[in-house]
Amino acid sequence: MAKYNDAQRASVLASLMEGQSVNKVAKEYDIPKSTVSRWKNSDYPINGIQKKEIGELLLRYLETNLETLQVQAKTFQDERWLLKQNAADLAVLHGVMTDKAIRLIEAMNNANASAD
Repeated sequence: MAKYNDAQRASVLASLMEGQSVNKVAKEYDIPKSTVSRWKNSDYPINGIQKKEIGELLLRYLETNLETLQVQAKTFQDERWLLKQNAADLAVLHGVMTDKAIRLIEAMNNANASAD
């Protein structure tokens, strides 16, 4: 029986949380589907942290990220501040934060859909 380290388990669980299928993740990481499925359906610890705790950390990160986007949106409305900024830097910052928030929301929706 193959042994997998915490980093491999974390990567697999992260891919599953992003909404990837068990089959796709198993193939990508060359791990048996039954192992990936067992990890998905259990509260498997990673570096002593349970999946539930990881989910809670992700929710807090998402909340902070969304609050930051709200502050950014208000700041972006200040024309004096905007004129002092490099447009490319602003676009990259806003785009990355927005993309991350959307990906987390999609992952949460996918996880909820697969739990039903």
